[in-house]
Amino acid sequence: MTAVTDEDQGNGTTETGERKEKEARGKDGRWDDGLIARRAAAADARSGDSGTGDSRTEKSSTDSADSPDSVGSPPDEDDVRPQVEAYGPSDGPLPTRLDALRELVGLSRARLDRDTLAEAGRVLDEAAARQRLSSRHTVVAIAGATGSGKSTLFNALSGAQISDTGLRRPTTSQPIACSWTDGAAGLLDRLAIPGRLRRRPHPGPAAFDEALQGLVLVDLPDHDSAATAHRDQVDRVLALVDAVIWVVDPEKYADAALHERYLRPLAGHAEVTFVVLNQIDRLPGEAADLVLDDLRRLLDEDGMALGEHGEPGATVMSLSALTGDGVPELREMVGRFVQDRTAATRRLSADVDAAAARLRPVYVAEGRPGLGERAREEFTDRLAEAVGAAAAGEAAEREWRRNAGRACGTPWLRLWRWYESRGLPGSLDRMGQALAPPEEELTARQRVEQAVRIVADDAADGLPAPWAQAVREAAFSGAKGLPEALDELAAAGAFPPRTRARRRALRPVPGGAV
Repeated sequence: MTAVTDEDQGNGTTETGERKEKEARGKDGRWDDGLIARRAAAADARSGDSGTGDSRTEKSSTDSADSPDSVGSPPDEDDVRPQVEAYGPSDGPLPTRLDALRELVGLSRARLDRDTLAEAGRVLDEAAARQRLSSRHTVVAIAGATGSGKSTLFNALSGAQISDTGLRRPTTSQPIACSWTDGAAGLLDRLAIPGRLRRRPHPGPAAFDEALQGLVLVDLPDHDSAATAHRDQVDRVLALVDAVIWVVDPEKYADAALHERYLRPLAGHAEVTFVVLNQIDRLPGEAADLVLDDLRRLLDEDGMALGEHGEPGATVMSLSALTGDGVPELREMVGRFVQDRTAATRRLSADVDAAAARLRPVYVAEGRPGLGERAREEFTDRLAEAVGAAAAGEAAEREWRRNAGRACGTPWLRLWRWYESRGLPGSLDRMGQALAPPEEELTARQRVEQAVRIVADDAADGLPAPWAQAVREAAFSGAKGLPEALDELAAAGAFPPRTRARRRALRPVPGGAV
């Protein structure tokens, strides 16, 4: 076991992070897309260069202060190849999705409360922080319940007694990290793991395994610890790592706390999840297979996709960290996972999916919102009733008939009808006043407002509350001045063209009658 003794990891976090960010940028100030680093790695692989250290990793202040017994050689000072490949903007789907989420949050700040947007904002912040750090390292946390054997598995993978094990509970009180290669100081700073808890694998096959170069393994406290601070540390680190190895045992693999608090909410992170059934040496005969099948069943009920038959999903397997049975297989799987260099991208994509799923109820309407033809017709009818259009039309029709009678009758008949009409209520000269008498003006305005309110409710039906309120506000704002405009239209349409009617009535007819 070799401890990383550089003091600047704990004291120079800010300075180291800023310097790493500058080194990760190209000469033009843009983020390197990693092509040069990948070509260099491929060239080394073809040439068979299998040195004890990774000469392409960043030569940071951390590495220059390693203790004399550190594993691996320091990077060559003459090596000018890129030392850290940082995530940068690309044409891939993740940057596009992050930009879309950022735009959505920005446009929604005036409509949604801060708590609703908090998780999406956290995802954007953490994505930006992770993309500024090394993409050549994969941070994998080992999590589990009390007594599950996660620290034993951590030691088995690192090849050394790094994390304390024993009967005392809880045994692990703080996260402990083991880095296979240099250049991971920024990632460990982000996890707030102090320098005294940063380790290197023991010199041996595990330390020089080419597939594990770039792995940063983190042993976490118990997620079900009686100490609240331990559980808080687990939750904090799990939100930041690239992948998780969940260690369960035959007694607690179906624990409700594990499934309801972690596995079920993180079902969308299946592609960066390993679920390991430990302590199979305690199970007789075929019992291990039966328990493993039941574990798969529970994960399926949690909604977690299982990576079987070449399908993407969680890796589920059984082993014994104590006897070593199955540990080489897990190490091989983790090695392939690390060399793929896509764990961080997959994790961030899953975080975006989760943030979008949380926001869906406040953005996506139930059914198909909008106004149908029937709602439009009912709105028109309510407006007509509010301004008395029907009554005005009937009055106009009666007046028209009276005018026609006056124009076509004999002088004595016209005189009689004129005399009769003096006692009838209303004439066209007073019709404009009859349309909206002072005592009914307030009632008409209220009817218009009610019609607008009803049509706004119809348009907002099925929309999430914030956007339904936005529709109502837009309707009320757009309806300002509507009562006055309707009054003007009604008054203008109430007067029929008398002159034209009179001319038509006075046209000559056969027989010389007028």
